[in-house]
Amino acid sequence: MTDEIISLLYEIDPEDLYISIRLIRGEVGPGYEGVDLGIAEKLILKAVNMITSIGEDELSNERKRIGDIGDTLEKVIIRKNQASLFSEPLSMDRVFNNIQKIARKEGRASQDVKLKIIVEMLNDSEPVEAKYIARSLAAKMRLGISTMTVIDSLSYIFNTDIDNAVEALSDLDLGEVGNGYVKEMISHRTKPLYGLIEILSKKKGCPIDPYIREQALMVVQEVRSSVSELREKIERAYNVHPDLALIARSMAIDGPERVIDISVKAGVPLRSMLGERSKSIEDILLKMGGTAAFEYKYDGLRIQAHISKKRDGVDVHLYSRQLEDITEQYPDVVDVLKKRFSGDDCIVEGECVPVDRETGSLLPFQVISRRRGRKFDLMKKVDEVPVQLVLFDCLMHNAEDKTLRPFMERRGILSVIFPQISEELELKGGLSLSKMKIINDIPQGEKFFEQALENGCEGIMAKSTSDTSFYQAGKRGWNWIKFKRDYRSELNDTLDLVVMGGYHGSGKRRGLYGALLMGVWNENDRRYETLCKLGTGFTDDILEDLLDRLEPYKINAPPLEYSARMEADVFFQPRVVLEVVGAEISHSPIHTAGWKPSVDDTGYALRFPRFTGRFRDDKGPDQATTVSEVERLYGLQNKRSI
Repeated sequence: MTDEIISLLYEIDPEDLYISIRLIRGEVGPGYEGVDLGIAEKLILKAVNMITSIGEDELSNERKRIGDIGDTLEKVIIRKNQASLFSEPLSMDRVFNNIQKIARKEGRASQDVKLKIIVEMLNDSEPVEAKYIARSLAAKMRLGISTMTVIDSLSYIFNTDIDNAVEALSDLDLGEVGNGYVKEMISHRTKPLYGLIEILSKKKGCPIDPYIREQALMVVQEVRSSVSELREKIERAYNVHPDLALIARSMAIDGPERVIDISVKAGVPLRSMLGERSKSIEDILLKMGGTAAFEYKYDGLRIQAHISKKRDGVDVHLYSRQLEDITEQYPDVVDVLKKRFSGDDCIVEGECVPVDRETGSLLPFQVISRRRGRKFDLMKKVDEVPVQLVLFDCLMHNAEDKTLRPFMERRGILSVIFPQISEELELKGGLSLSKMKIINDIPQGEKFFEQALENGCEGIMAKSTSDTSFYQAGKRGWNWIKFKRDYRSELNDTLDLVVMGGYHGSGKRRGLYGALLMGVWNENDRRYETLCKLGTGFTDDILEDLLDRLEPYKINAPPLEYSARMEADVFFQPRVVLEVVGAEISHSPIHTAGWKPSVDDTGYALRFPRFTGRFRDDKGPDQATTVSEVERLYGLQNKRSI
């Protein structure tokens, strides 16, 4: 797949590169802009009816039979009216500009305008073009191309060391196959590079002169290292400015080395830094060199606030962990930030927690979720569910990137940006700092942890105070360690699992999903692996809700980034994340989480899983529980049983 993308994008001009990445990712613009295409399939079928004269009922039945809107159009668009044969060939510019117009068109007459544009495009399309236009419009591309696949591709496309290596290797006698791979390397694809590495790595039976072989192997290994280094730089740029199309165009225009200049910017949300888990206070202090900053871990909605001073006042934008713009849903938080803010452009991060107005105590996360996604009666909910924004980090101050500064320095800037802010919850003020204490011994840490639980928190976050405690956007690392009560006892901690597939229900659950196939994210192999089959913890209302939530992501076969041994009645694109608890983690021959065929041909499985009732709308699928976390939990579980 990486090589196919490289072949498509290599040596095209910057603007075509930009559009191509948008189209293969099925996006109109960067996700944080919140421009949602998602055209109703009925409107697409209506357009097909207008250019083919096939009845809408017949088209709808055909769509149900085939199971995919794109495949349906590829089959029926060939029956276009004779008049529509006089058409103009489609171009990428035209298609992409039309998709943008459709996405941004609003108002009473918008449906008619959208329909006209769709009719014009489908009228001029070949069957296979209609297939992907329809999928783009319905936001169901089904290409299985992940963010990391595109990043991998860019790290080869823009790697000038590959061309230098071809020049250096061309004069060496590497045999017929080896020389063939050298010639193919000019395409920048992965296959010739790794084919050459495989040949040169064989000492026994290799017909190539040993000295030449070692010389050539050194060259190709340097290329592999160069690709990895560029991949890390592109990933870093994406984590602080999550727009791959823009990053690729910038590299094409300014040169690949300029990717390091892509930095933090107000109005562009960063991907959140995540913490590891630990089994005890003792283990936390050991990993952090004996001293750490312990903070309350609040059970709320993580918010990244972007604040800028404009001529007409202060501008505030709020983003969720999934980079969704949620500014309009929290007008009270916006107001308090505007009133208390002092300085120029800044980005701060905190937890938005619900509070009891009468007692001042913290309320559970489920309370604040009542305000998520609400469009009507919002001010009523603002009054019913008062919230407090508890700040814990600063990522930019006065337009200066602070992610590469130590944590304690970043934390100190919060008091400069918001004078008079304190660690005490302010029922009227609505803004505070997270409760924090520097801990350097176990009893002190245990006492702080118990205090956090007594005050309604779910645990603590321990953060490194070292000079290298940087903010690692989009990364999970040991600079932050989370510790909750559940980690100290038997396995009853929650896991955030991705819905991979579904099973049709029977009896009382007829017409609903009776169970779901759940998985975890393998961060090393960049794929989703199954952990359990989930069928308990669902109320009737939740089962009804699941039908609507999962419908947009339904596909006929598992995506390429899935690793699953179990079949399901239907598979889903990795989008929906559920919070799940279970009895224990065991080995299983049918699940693929952490599967190592060279060891015992088994993966990990969660026994007796149960849905907690909490949809993790604040998490993307690649922020779900990882295989490495499951492995650690399995290890902790075994240690407790000894």
